[in-house]
Amino acid sequence: MTTSPAPAVRWQLDDEQRAAVAALLDRAGAERVPERLWERDATLWGPAGQAEVADRLGWLDAPYHGLEQRAALEQLATDVVADGYTDVVLVGMGGSSLAPEVIWRWAHDPTAEGRHPHLHLRLLDSTDPDAVATVDAATDPERTLVLVSTKSGGTVETLSLFRHFWARHPHGPSYVAVTDPGSGLEALAREHGFRSILHGDPEIGGRYSALSPFGTVPAALIGADLEALLGGGVAALDASKLPLADNAAVRLGVAIAALAGLGRDKLVLRVEDPRLAWFGLWLEQLVAESTGKHGHGLLPVVDEAGAGGGLAVGPDRQLLVLRSGTPDEALERDLQAAADAGVPVLELQVDGPGALGAAFAATEVAVAVVGWGLAINPFDQPDVQAAKDATKAVLAEVAGGTAIEPAPDADAAAVLALTDGLAAPGYLAILAYLPPSDGASAALDRLRAALGARTDAAITTGFGPRYLHSTGQLHKGGPPQGRFLLLEHDPRAGLPIPDADYDFATLLHAQSAGDHRTLVAHERRALRASLGGDWLEGLDALVTAIEEN
Repeated sequence: MTTSPAPAVRWQLDDEQRAAVAALLDRAGAERVPERLWERDATLWGPAGQAEVADRLGWLDAPYHGLEQRAALEQLATDVVADGYTDVVLVGMGGSSLAPEVIWRWAHDPTAEGRHPHLHLRLLDSTDPDAVATVDAATDPERTLVLVSTKSGGTVETLSLFRHFWARHPHGPSYVAVTDPGSGLEALAREHGFRSILHGDPEIGGRYSALSPFGTVPAALIGADLEALLGGGVAALDASKLPLADNAAVRLGVAIAALAGLGRDKLVLRVEDPRLAWFGLWLEQLVAESTGKHGHGLLPVVDEAGAGGGLAVGPDRQLLVLRSGTPDEALERDLQAAADAGVPVLELQVDGPGALGAAFAATEVAVAVVGWGLAINPFDQPDVQAAKDATKAVLAEVAGGTAIEPAPDADAAAVLALTDGLAAPGYLAILAYLPPSDGASAALDRLRAALGARTDAAITTGFGPRYLHSTGQLHKGGPPQGRFLLLEHDPRAGLPIPDADYDFATLLHAQSAGDHRTLVAHERRALRASLGGDWLEGLDALVTAIEEN
């Protein structure tokens, strides 16, 4: 097995911050946090018998089991390529899609030969019909493997997308399922004659599943180095069994929790290695869904510098730097400026070919420890269901003849009214029900920068409905600090969903309207706004109007 160095952690803190971290480290030692984690002691996070704790620690074994499954997964990839497939479309949401996208960005080098024959990944975690149509146009059904991935087997977005692709190409050997044993998807896959059904571990929650089959199956299909990926995870988990003084992952979690206790509840991520630049996409879900509940939680803020031209500093921020590779001069300047301004800087060092696997595993441990430090169960998500129920209610209204109330046209005055008076520790979440793409992300960053010039509050962006399975838990369950801008557009085509009485455009708008209702019900300030038929033109016009206002 490829060996990877253990992660390392270091920090730059002022006297108050150092004292808070030291005090919580002392408590972690007295309460035997590393030892109890590996003893699977569920009382680390609350009273005995608490739901979704003792049966959610399977992630501690995931990379070890993954190495045992590696040969079979790589054989699956070899067989698929030998059968003439060139692309894999992954349909999934949340933990089923975020880690695979990060792995793809880490593993894929279009200028280099793969380690073995592999497929081109096209990830679809959107109900936007324009996004679905884009994937359709880019793929040949007879040469495309569809990977249907959902732990529960009942995720509405995933099953709707499956039905779309099945209507397009009803050929069982072109489909693979990753799901927990006994799920509805498993039954559906057997009924339709899928090529393969691979099981997840029911004792691993979705956001902790990066190194389980939900991450390793797509990793194998795209030709990622599974030995390195999983070896990095093993190295990080082995190191998390060490005594506290030498335990980077546990110490990182203790530090994050201690700083959150000082009011620094915005966790700003910076990444040194371009190959790991998309790590924040996955970390958002891990942090927000694990900590954002019962009025508490940490808001992950990804690529704040990329959107605004530099790191914002403030009393509500702590900075996590993922180090791997050659130091970047601009990053070093930003870090020094942050430290000089009193922002605590935490650095996680992961090196070698298994750096991504080490980063996955080390931060999983760290966030579990944050849960201990904040007295939060990091494995449940009590507020996620509310938005799902609201979407169902909207769709039921549509079925009864009541149209979805349209979002008003995007207006700079309304957006500025939403953000008027916004200051730290408040934050703004821009929630875009648009076709996800790098270009769309860049356009949203322009809006983020225009609004960021007016406030010291953190501003985040996310695509809907993806964020509902990620930061959505914190939006409703976390501190009541957020304001929410839900951006919609008019898709070019409705695109029917087979066996459903609504189309993809209706589902997309129902999800936005449903989440808006849920946010308002949780007494959050929220605004729906439509960018019209040409969403890019509408977004550009909105940004220009804000900049000129």
